[in-house]
Amino acid sequence: MSITRVIAALDQLSALHEQLLEIAEEKKGVLIRNEVDALAALTNKESRIIKLVNEADEERNQAAQLFLKEKGIRSTLQLTVTELSRLVFNHEERAELHEAQLRLTKVLEALKVQNRNIQDLLEQSLNFVDYSLNLLTSRPEDESIYQHPSLGHNKSSRSMFDTRA
Repeated sequence: MSITRVIAALDQLSALHEQLLEIAEEKKGVLIRNEVDALAALTNKESRIIKLVNEADEERNQAAQLFLKEKGIRSTLQLTVTELSRLVFNHEERAELHEAQLRLTKVLEALKVQNRNIQDLLEQSLNFVDYSLNLLTSRPEDESIYQHPSLGHNKSSRSMFDTRA
């Protein structure tokens, strides 16, 4: 039966996504420590694994199509694992398929949470950089909060970056 190929493909997808989860955890630490070179290396490693994920997903899809063909179903639809499990009549195989689906779902949810955390860290870092740049490039006369408006603006002051060469 080719349902074992589907199960094997789901297990391979789970393993690859677990690797992505490990990379995401490393990436979080690298972002906190501000190690740009390590972040670039992790991103390259992540890209290679994503390519493998795409290949494993294609294998899963081909295995599912082969399983449908064995059952005599001529369909080019992309059936979900739940829909495929309805076509599996062997109780043990159905349980294995369901367990493989649960493992993959669990890893995907953890990866989703970790990626959301990394996205939040990146947004905070970008906001801090933007704030720092605004502090460095703003001119004191732009801020009327710190001086009385009737005193007028002092045009002779310079910003931190002298524009004359």
